[in-house]
Amino acid sequence: MNPVSTYIGTSGWSYPSGYGKWKGVFYPKRWSGDELAYYAERFSAVEVNSSFYRIPAEGVVRGWTERTPGAFRFAVKLFRKFTHPEFYAREEGASPEITPDDMAYMRGALDVLAEAGKLGAVLAQYPEHFHRTGENLAALVRTLDGFKSYPLAVELRHTSWDTPQLLHEILGHFHAVRARIDEPFYRNLDIPTLPHEEFTYWRFHGRNAEGWRNHTAAAERYDYLYSEAEIADIAELVERRGGSGKGNFLFFNNHPNAQAAANAVELAAQLQLTLPTQKLAHLAEQFPRLAKITGLPGGQLPLV
Repeated sequence: MNPVSTYIGTSGWSYPSGYGKWKGVFYPKRWSGDELAYYAERFSAVEVNSSFYRIPAEGVVRGWTERTPGAFRFAVKLFRKFTHPEFYAREEGASPEITPDDMAYMRGALDVLAEAGKLGAVLAQYPEHFHRTGENLAALVRTLDGFKSYPLAVELRHTSWDTPQLLHEILGHFHAVRARIDEPFYRNLDIPTLPHEEFTYWRFHGRNAEGWRNHTAAAERYDYLYSEAEIADIAELVERRGGSGKGNFLFFNNHPNAQAAANAVELAAQLQLTLPTQKLAHLAEQFPRLAKITGLPGGQLPLV
């Protein structure tokens, strides 16, 4: 697979505390350096999930561009007001109506990345209860129309969207792609690649069925390490549905204890993508099976 057009990474880069923190696994345990810069030395892209909860200020986003290599790419999740209005209203106690300021702030953040040549994709992630109805179709079209100048990926997690013709027409009109997702109760990794799609977008949430429905901490849903066999199966699907003629964005969201980083390394190896394995060798302490990819731990900032 073409290493230039395929970007791989994790959903988020900062998990400093709480359930499944990354300190002592991906980042050195006693260290207060620049996590984004450290991450970007090791992976080619990151999916920004924090933008779902708060639109980042343009100055913050500009800082991201300055602290990452020129070839690095960001995929940015839309603010929850655009895709989860009920959730926004419940959590914020405020009207979910989209305002001109909402559009301006979201576009402003995206434009900083686009102008720097670092915007890989914009993700519109809809909730599981977002079924295909006339009202929801209209809401989807409004969102796609509002962000049609950006490379768009749409995550739809209900089987009612799996009758393709109408959805294909809508996505084709806005040159948007349908995100391919892997989670315990919904999976669409093997959907056809449509002629209009200039890239594919993949999200791997893990397969922790028990924790998905029954958990104390939200992060428990994603507490899962894909097996080597599962990674091999995913690689086969990416080869078949992505390929050298497309751009591909691959993100692991099974983030507790940096399992996402470990699985991203494994998938990159399966796809023969180039990663700086010498900078990832320390992961073999927590994930011994990575040693055959990265070598034995050593030579990194000490994990103490």
